[in-house]
Amino acid sequence: MTTLIYTTNFMRTYISFLVIFLLFNTMLNGQSWVSVADIPTGRHHPVTFALNGKGYSVTGTISSGYVTKTFYEYDPVLDTWTTLTDFPGDARGYSIGVVSNGFAYMGFGSSINQYLNDLWRYDAQNDQWTQMASCPCSGRTHPAMIANNGKIYVGLGNDGQNLNDWWEYTISSDSWIQMANLPGPVRHHPYQFATGGQVFAGLGHGNGIFDDWYRLDTTSNSWTAMANFPGEARVAGTQFDHGNYGYILSGDGDNHSFMPTGEMWQYDPLTDTWQQLTPHPGVSRWAPGSFVIGNDVYFFGGKNRQANTYPVSVDKFTLPSISVGISEDNHSDINVFPNPFSNQLSIKTEHTGHLQYRIWSVDGKAIQQGFIVNEYINTANIPDGIFILEIQESDENIIARKRLVKINE
Repeated sequence: MTTLIYTTNFMRTYISFLVIFLLFNTMLNGQSWVSVADIPTGRHHPVTFALNGKGYSVTGTISSGYVTKTFYEYDPVLDTWTTLTDFPGDARGYSIGVVSNGFAYMGFGSSINQYLNDLWRYDAQNDQWTQMASCPCSGRTHPAMIANNGKIYVGLGNDGQNLNDWWEYTISSDSWIQMANLPGPVRHHPYQFATGGQVFAGLGHGNGIFDDWYRLDTTSNSWTAMANFPGEARVAGTQFDHGNYGYILSGDGDNHSFMPTGEMWQYDPLTDTWQQLTPHPGVSRWAPGSFVIGNDVYFFGGKNRQANTYPVSVDKFTLPSISVGISEDNHSDINVFPNPFSNQLSIKTEHTGHLQYRIWSVDGKAIQQGFIVNEYINTANIPDGIFILEIQESDENIIARKRLVKINE
C-alpha cells in the first residue's frame, strides 16, 4: 500500500470548511420557491417519489374523504403531469414510499376497512407494480419508512394504537426481521430519512407532539438519542434527503394545527445540527408530499387546515450543489463506517475485485491512498478533520465518494 501523508493544522481545516459551509447556507437561504404546473387533484397523504428524472404521486385521500388508487407522473422538462394506470393494490390513504436501487417501494396505510401491512415495488421503466412480501408486523397508518444500503426500515405508526416497533426488510431476499424498538414514546406520523449512510427518525405524534430525534445503528441494531429538534415540535409533514443532508418540510406544529409558515429545516448528520431554510409559500400543510429531481425539491398536496382546502399547486425550490474540492456521491450498495472514525474504516460492498481508495481534505488535497484490503482502511496516520473518501474499481471508474469526520481517540 502506498500512502501519501499530508499534515495540516486541524483548526485551519475546520475554519476552511466552516467558511465554505456558511457560504453554502447563505446561498441556500437566498433561494426562493417557484410555482410549476398544478397536479390534477389535491389530496393528503400522497405517496411521492422520483425515478429516472421524473416525479410520481400515487394514492392518498381526496377532499371527499375517499381513498384513491390514482397515479400521476411529473415531467420537469415539459412541466406537465400525466395520469398513469391506477395502482393495482388496495386504494389507500396514510401510506408511505421510498426509492432504492432504481425502484420505488410503497405500502402500509389503510383502505376503507382495514389497516395494511403490504409492500409493493414499482419499476418506472416498464410501468409495472409487483407485490413483495408483506411485513409480519401489524398493518398500520402513517409509519416511518427509510431506504438505506439495500434495506428498507419500517416502524412506528398506528394500528388503532400508537406503536414504536421497528422492522428491517432485505430487498435481495424479499424478507423481514424485527429490530430493536425506537426508544422514545410510541408515535405515528414521524419524520424520517437516511443521510450520510445513517438512518434517522423522530418527532411525530403520540401522547403529545414530540421534538426528540434518534439515529439507528443498523449494524449493532441499536438506537442513539440525538439532539432534540430546535424548532416547534411537529407532526405530519414531508421529508427527503439530498447530498450530505436530510430535510423536513411543513406539517403541523405543537398544537396539531397549521403553522404560520411552511417551515423547511436542513439536518447535518455529522454535526447533529439543524438549520432553518426558506419556508414554502403560505401556511404549513398537514400530510403533504415531495420529491427531489436533480437539485430541485417539488412540494405539493396535503391539507391547508387554515382554509380547509386541498391545494393542487406545486412549488419548486432549488438546493444548490456544494463542491468542496471533491464532491460526495453516496451509493446505497457501499457502506462506510464508523463515521466519525478514528484509526480504522470498514468498507462493506457488493462490488468484487480490487478496490482502490483516496482520502482527500476538504480543500482538495490528497491525504492517503492505496488498496482496500480485507474491507478495512488503516487511518491511524490521518489527522483530525473533515475528509472525502473516494472509492474506485479502476483508475477510470470511481464508484463512490463519502464525506467523513476523523476524531482521534
